[in-house]
Amino acid sequence: MGLFDKVKSLANAITGNAAKVSVTAAPVTMGEPFEVTVQAVANDSDVNFSRVYVEVRGVESIDVPSTSSDDDNRVYRSETTYTAELNVTGAGTLAAGANESWTGEVTIPLNAPAIYRGKYAEHVYEVRAGLDCPGNDPDSGWVRVHLA
Repeated sequence: MGLFDKVKSLANAITGNAAKVSVTAAPVTMGEPFEVTVQAVANDSDVNFSRVYVEVRGVESIDVPSTSSDDDNRVYRSETTYTAELNVTGAGTLAAGANESWTGEVTIPLNAPAIYRGKYAEHVYEVRAGLDCPGNDPDSGWVRVHLA
């Protein structure tokens, strides 16, 4: 590996750009397992990872417009109500330019807050997948799941 390749590999580790990660989730039925699929594509160098993981979170948020016509202030609050993490697979290497996918099952328990959408408030669940790598983990960002 040349100096330029080493610099590029270090930059990817710091920024989390070593791979592009995406996640898809099957529709959710509370209390029953649903499938999540993690896909990763390595950029221009091999990516060594200690695990592939999926995080799940429940988020309740409110967004209330101002009651005054001349006031643009809104009330917005958000609270994480549920968190869980699943190890999909253990250590491995994603070769430069390679595309790999892994599948796992997640269950949101029946006693977790329900999904709802109201006029000013909602409670949703989101998933995020990542590769556990040295430096900043490449991840999918949070993706909302939907009811079955």
